[in-house]
Amino acid sequence: MSVQHVVLFSFPSDLNGDDWTEMRRQVRAWPEEIGGMTSLRFGPSINTDRARGYQYLLYMEFPDELALTTYQQHPVHQVFLHWIIEHECTPLVFDYYLDESTVIAC
Repeated sequence: MSVQHVVLFSFPSDLNGDDWTEMRRQVRAWPEEIGGMTSLRFGPSINTDRARGYQYLLYMEFPDELALTTYQQHPVHQVFLHWIIEHECTPLVFDYYLDESTVIAC
């Protein structure tokens, strides 16, 4: 069963240009360096007034829960996780199954 993985990132202040470039570089490398995902999207909010302090969103889909777990435990993801912690990020993570009860329209 497919799984959707969504992460919102809240940093204490907006990332500077170098940090944003580095964060984006790391995420863009995942399809080649980690693999396993069927969809990957990442970007900044265009509606900061309603984002409640979350500046960036990561959206991923995986073919199953094992692929999600493999991604989360991968050393490349662990480097990213340490990077966001070093930058005092507060992530909000939500994972759920994509099935007939959760997919409304495609």
